[in-house]
Amino acid sequence: MEAAQKLESAGVLQWVRPACQARSRKALTDLLDAAERLVSERGFEEASVQEIAATAGTSVGSFYRRFRDKHGLLQAIHARFSEEARATADAALDPARWARSSAAEMVAAIALFLVEIVRERRGLFRAFLVTCATDPVVRAREVELTAYLTQRLAACLESHRSELRYTNVALAARTTLLLLTGVLSHAVILGPAELDIDDPSTAQELARAACRYVGTELPASS
Repeated sequence: MEAAQKLESAGVLQWVRPACQARSRKALTDLLDAAERLVSERGFEEASVQEIAATAGTSVGSFYRRFRDKHGLLQAIHARFSEEARATADAALDPARWARSSAAEMVAAIALFLVEIVRERRGLFRAFLVTCATDPVVRAREVELTAYLTQRLAACLESHRSELRYTNVALAARTTLLLLTGVLSHAVILGPAELDIDDPSTAQELARAACRYVGTELPASS
């Protein structure tokens, strides 16, 4: 079976957004959606409160009834993002999902998916990175999220232990995750002149690096 077919059997990896349970939260959800989209596309500083409110179909007064300022909004976006990231990891990093795939196919698909997420929301990731340096709440949440993703990735690697060259799977999972997120963070902060994540070859090389680190090779058809 070709790699592409095996990945097809594992399903297409997608970002997971849990359904909003209370209808009364719709206004808040609309504000977070509008802000996330504008910040992802243009950056945090360039997205004004007025524009966020207008995009959400609400007023500036309504915005300030919910958030003290834009930083408060960013904290709320990060809290929701972290919840979605955990739900996404539960689906994407389920060992059963990759039972019919090789370790190389699994690692490559996960790496490419991570690049896609960052590429689509680079302005948002840039804002998170900057905020982590000064906001202990966001920083603590980010550390907890990294630990959770590491745990989920370790479970996937453990299910393919016989194909890997490491006995310390937990360390391999953490190093793989930090390798990918570290390079992507560098690209997000410094921009395409340093590393162009819009270039498909960049994603391929990151997938190749992740595969080689754990002791496998990028599938030929990837």
